[in-house]
Amino acid sequence: MGSLRFYAPPIDQLSRRYDAAYVVDYDQIPRRSNVIHDGKILSIEFEGDDSVKLRIPWNVDDSQSYLLSTCSLRARTEPYHLALEVARGVLCRLKSLVAICDAADIEQTEAFYAALGAAIDAFTIAATSDHHGAASQEAAQKCIGHTAVAFAHLTSVYRDAAIDFIQEHAPHRTFLYGVNIRNTHPSADASALLRPTFNTAVVTPVWKDCEPNEGRFDYDDVKERIRWCRSQGLRVVGGPVANLDALHVPDWLYLWDDDFKSIFGFLMQYVETTTRNLNGMVDLWYCSSGINTTRDFHLTEEQQLRLLVGSIETMRRNEPQTPVLVSFDHPWGDYQSHSNRDLAPIHFAEEIIRANLGVTGVGVELNFNDCDGAVFPRDPFEVIRLLDQWGMLGLPLFVTLTFPSSRRFDKRAQRQISDNKNPCFPITRRRQREFVESVIPLILSHPQTQAVFWNQFTDATPHAYPNAGLFDRRDRPKSTLRSLREIRQHYLT
Repeated sequence: MGSLRFYAPPIDQLSRRYDAAYVVDYDQIPRRSNVIHDGKILSIEFEGDDSVKLRIPWNVDDSQSYLLSTCSLRARTEPYHLALEVARGVLCRLKSLVAICDAADIEQTEAFYAALGAAIDAFTIAATSDHHGAASQEAAQKCIGHTAVAFAHLTSVYRDAAIDFIQEHAPHRTFLYGVNIRNTHPSADASALLRPTFNTAVVTPVWKDCEPNEGRFDYDDVKERIRWCRSQGLRVVGGPVANLDALHVPDWLYLWDDDFKSIFGFLMQYVETTTRNLNGMVDLWYCSSGINTTRDFHLTEEQQLRLLVGSIETMRRNEPQTPVLVSFDHPWGDYQSHSNRDLAPIHFAEEIIRANLGVTGVGVELNFNDCDGAVFPRDPFEVIRLLDQWGMLGLPLFVTLTFPSSRRFDKRAQRQISDNKNPCFPITRRRQREFVESVIPLILSHPQTQAVFWNQFTDATPHAYPNAGLFDRRDRPKSTLRSLREIRQHYLT
């Protein structure tokens, strides 16, 4: 076992989720970690004894909280200084991106260089002052804040340069820009807003609706939603089909919780029946979503893989011509640090691709929220680094994402936002809109990204993540929808 120790700010000055900190190795794969804060020292024990990077939720300023990373650190007895090492990590990452931009002749703005200079000055003070003193701690936090400002300026310049490059070298790139309507039939008013915003709809044949009683199938509602999508001029993605969360699974399946053979058989029968009934009606099959983090059934990693492989084989056997996508939840693999799971999400994807099952695209699910089962926010360039890593798989990338708009109790949500008085990060409609405006254009700029799907249509019907829809609980549009429409008009036309 290895151990990192840090002189840390008091608990009330750290993000409430400081206990979600973990370490990653040189492949960015999380290690099992145990976090303890005794009021002065933050200790992280982890598997192995080589150098690692610490990732920890951090309050950048009053309006931003991200999971930030240190540089590589070796285990030692003498504690490091947490704020200083976090500042060193973010500044090092910023300077690395500047070097990449310089090599590509991407010119920065004066405002960027001003923020970069302020960050370097603040880090110099933090590094050369008494590390135990308030001056060093304050300077380190200022460095992190200035770095965030510099990243914001860099984002827009990098995004525009990358999109210009793509439009020059692949001007006719087909891009799917859509929303998951799940099992909802949008109203006439909603339809009028969706048409100019999206070119694709994700239609989910919800298992509990299509097979409410064992062996009795009904796809009339699904077919009607697909026909509606066609009438609106939208491409149709069918799925996810093989989904094992509480929103999709029929109640009767829980009777077989401890019988994997039966669960496997029922799921394969459902996948086969679905693909046969909807044969020729969809443009892309979305085979599976988040099966790597399934928690509603007691499945081993081997069983999860068998379900995924079996679902893909069944789908390809019945629909050999239609492209098939699989996607993975928690693509950074955060859950590995606090569980007994050995396979990182990208390892699941590698196994599927090596098996040569006919998968034509890989999806990553970025459901950012302050609730159980969600992902802690990352800055836009951390998302790009993730896409670079997954892009090495050699297949087109599909990104599904959500971000909440309110901390209010959401009675139709499967999960709930924490009611802790010390929130992990700001959640407002404005913050949801700003998230979309900063992250999605950068995702569009990635050369291997072929699709972006907003993963939750409305808060007015049952859904997974609280307050993360584009329409509120009264089915009224949020301002985020307008931002998504403007992004399409600016970058995809």
